[in-house]
Amino acid sequence: MAKRKFDATATLDALLGPLGAGDLVSQDQLRMLDLQQLKPTPHQPRTTFTEASLNELSESIRENGVLQPILVRSTPSGLEIVAGERRWRAAQLAGLTSIPAYVRDLDDQQAAAASAVENLIREDLNPIEEVEAKRRIAALALGLPEEQVMTRLRRLLDKPEEDQEGVRELDTAFGRLGGEKWQSFLRNKGRILNLPADVKEAVRGGLDYRKALVIGRVASAGERRRLIQLARDGATVQALHDAQKPQPTERDAQLKAVVRALGHKRLMESMNPRKQSRIDKLVAELHQLLVVTEDQ
Repeated sequence: MAKRKFDATATLDALLGPLGAGDLVSQDQLRMLDLQQLKPTPHQPRTTFTEASLNELSESIRENGVLQPILVRSTPSGLEIVAGERRWRAAQLAGLTSIPAYVRDLDDQQAAAASAVENLIREDLNPIEEVEAKRRIAALALGLPEEQVMTRLRRLLDKPEEDQEGVRELDTAFGRLGGEKWQSFLRNKGRILNLPADVKEAVRGGLDYRKALVIGRVASAGERRRLIQLARDGATVQALHDAQKPQPTERDAQLKAVVRALGHKRLMESMNPRKQSRIDKLVAELHQLLVVTEDQ
């Protein structure tokens, strides 16, 4: 996967204000910390750490050590990992007892911003993690709780004049992320947040988000499982749409064939008198059942 065009420093500067990215990694705050003293942040957008990926990183750490320090903050309940949880987990697998870390005094908003931006730099980000990180950045830009931000974005999309300053903040934050604007995020990948839990889990496992949005409209959990399997077997977005259409029954096929044959003038004229007579009687019976009865 190509690396994202992303200005992490500028984005953190925009979100953290005077306490921007430059101060996050100053050398005078670099420490060696006991791995057992650290705990993950509740602001971590990343929810899955694959065993293969962790094992690969742990092997690299055994050979080269931890090349990039993690970011940590002090909280009343202890030292919390703001960015670098994957390195922390891999360091434990590698048998290390300590890890290099930048220790910063960050509040919840600053920790959430740093964690979201650090995750967006990753190349193996799955669509749900990306959406959750961008939702967090939008919430920080607008100064809103995360659970309120998508509703606010929809409102701003319809009526941007209501909060022009908020629109400018969003334009700036998403502009520094590179790629899509916040409006496009809301219309497209942002819809992932409304998917049923089973479809979200499939996206975390590699299901294309465009296919997930098609499957997510289906009410039946059993039908969603069927469509997810079709997608994993290579079904396209259009094929998933087609798979939801009612399949014609044998009776439907027979009726269609009869109507087509009756409308085929040459076919009717080519039949022997006996068959024509039989068809005429059957047509008269159908007319009696379907037309005359309906009129009464």
